[in-house]
Amino acid sequence: MNNINETSGIKKTTHRIRPIIIGLTIAMLAGTGIAYASNNVWGNCEYKEGHDKKHNKQNMLSLSSKVVDQLQLNDIQKVVLTDAQNATQKMREEMRSAMRTIKESRKAEMKSDTFDPRAMFTQQDAMATQMLAARQDVQKQWLTFWDSLSDTQKMVVSNAIQSKKESHKHKEHS
Repeated sequence: MNNINETSGIKKTTHRIRPIIIGLTIAMLAGTGIAYASNNVWGNCEYKEGHDKKHNKQNMLSLSSKVVDQLQLNDIQKVVLTDAQNATQKMREEMRSAMRTIKESRKAEMKSDTFDPRAMFTQQDAMATQMLAARQDVQKQWLTFWDSLSDTQKMVVSNAIQSKKESHKHKEHS
């Protein structure tokens, strides 16, 4: 009789712990995805007319359309910038999709009672490796853009980033 009660108690505990583990896993993956997605230098900038300034505020280091206009990019630089922006957007979409898939997988595991933390951690490691590789590819695109800039253009970008950092610091302390 004690074995039945002990087994029942373990099942109850397992059913309480699983949602906590899954919730923490999803939160951790979401945080990782956000960190990777927002850690590039110009990821939120889009070179087009009517750029949404609110969208630009999502990333402290993004270049505004005003700064892009100040750069007076030549045709080649515009193509390199567009390529970097497209690579950034693609990476973000792939990360969001991967996180949705993982979330759905965790929910399915909970419903079918097949949760395995070892598989979860293996999946997290694989996703982190994939995200790092994607981030490094995007960084190469942005470095190609950076390398295409003249010294004067680089100074404009550096000043804009520094100004944005200082503005952000003042907002935090207000």
